Parts: sequence; structure tokens; C-alpha cells
Amino acid sequence: MPTLIPLSSCEGALLARFSDLSSGRPLALRLARHDHDQAQADTLIATMYRREGYAWKGESKRRRGEVTILLSEEAGEALGTVTVGSGTGGLRARESHPEEVELLESEGQILAEFTGLALLPQVRSPLALARLFHAALLVAKHVMQATWGIIEVSTSHATFYQRLLGFNVRGSVRNCSRVGVPSFFLAVDLDRGLARAREVGGCPEARRRDRSLYPLFFAREEAEEIGRRLAAPPVLRSPLTLLPRSGFGRPPGEREPSGPSRSGHRPSVPA
Repeated sequence: MPTLIPLSSCEGALLARFSDLSSGRPLALRLARHDHDQAQADTLIATMYRREGYAWKGESKRRRGEVTILLSEEAGEALGTVTVGSGTGGLRARESHPEEVELLESEGQILAEFTGLALLPQVRSPLALARLFHAALLVAKHVMQATWGIIEVSTSHATFYQRLLGFNVRGSVRNCSRVGVPSFFLAVDLDRGLARAREVGGCPEARRRDRSLYPLFFAREEAEEIGRRLAAPPVLRSPLTLLPRSGFGRPPGEREPSGPSRSGHRPSVPA
């Protein structure tokens, strides 16, 4: 069973290291802290959307309170990303699905929104995808103090989120003006989702009876450690405000971040 690799106290933006089940290679989840980090995420998202044929213009305007998570190899090359936004910063799904958003808010729910999910095709790891999304759920809960997570996805991907990640479709099909495709609005109760993760997370063998991605989530004690790191000031508060690199650009000797060399991302979330 994969185990979380211990982190040192100085690794502030790093949420977790873990070994991939299939390849055994070490992977890392970290929060974007610098323009350099956000540029890698933006490149992944833009390539994914364009290859899918979305009417994507390449805008990537960060909103107040958004937190971007990067999945990378030990060396630091970005392999995947997802962004978690808060209601205080403005929810993108409100543009296409205002009634669904307002209904949840009228019930007193605090919403966190998942956007910009991208994963390089060469990763081919359900474990990596599961843990990237588990980290997003933990950010929504511990950083945004949200009660529900929401997501807007193209109609062709709604079943994936329902079957593998426990989301429910709410409302009818609408056109997402940001990417020009029909979309569904989906939502998940964070307490229920995280309780399910605590029950089966870290038990890949449970997929024999539970075909979702939840058995590939972090184990309870691992998720609790990530939650503590997210809640610990000031180390992990700083990623919430994007920081420039020292001087003009990157530190001496650091190479220009490269974009993905191959196409074929599976699109997930209209940004």
C-alpha cells in the first residue's frame, strides 16, 4: 500500500509526497506560490482545452482566494493541476448556472469551486488523479471552510464525476460561455465526501467492491496530516497570495518552465 513520505517543517508549500502504485516513482502535491508555478498550471489547462476543441482564449485570471494545487514528479515538472476557488472571490459557475448556485447559498451552504483540472496523459495513474482531487477537497474544507464543493463540467464528463468522485447533477444543461460547450452543474457534500474518504481511503483493495476513486484517496492519518499543514500559519497561508520569484523571474540557474510536450489531456473542468 502506498504510504505518505514524511515532510520536513521547512517544506511549506509541499502538501504530500507519495509513491505511485504502478510505477513506484515518487510524486508530490504542492500549492502554487510563485508566478512560475501558476504558469505551469496555465499551460496544462490551455493545452487541454484547446486539444479538446473548446473555445478557449487563454485567459487565466486568478480570483481572490483561489488556491492552485500542482501534481509533480520529485524533480518538480508539473504533471497535473486543479484550482479551488471560494465564494468570496466569485464563483465562475454562477455565470452559467446562477439558480443552482443561489439555491445552495440560500440553504446556508459555503461553496468552494473546483476548476482547471488537468492531467498529462503519460501519468496514466488513477492514484495520482485520486490524490490530486482529495487534496482539492481538503483545501476546500480547511482553507475555504466550505460545506459543499461545486464543479461545472461538459456533459460528456458528468458521468465520470458522478461515478468516480461522488458528485450529483443539479439542474439542467446550460451553455458554458467561457469554453462554448454544454455543461452540467454538479455538487458534492464535503463532509459526506471526506467521511467516505476516511472510511476507505488508503485501501486500494477496496476497489473490488467500491469502483470509485475513493479507495485510492489518502488514508485517514495521511489526510489529517495534510489538513494540519493547510491549517498551520504562516507556512501555508502564503500560497494563497501568489508570490513573484526573487528579482526578475527565476532564481539564478533555474531553467525556463517548459510546457507539456505532448497533447491528449482528458478535459475535465471548464475554467
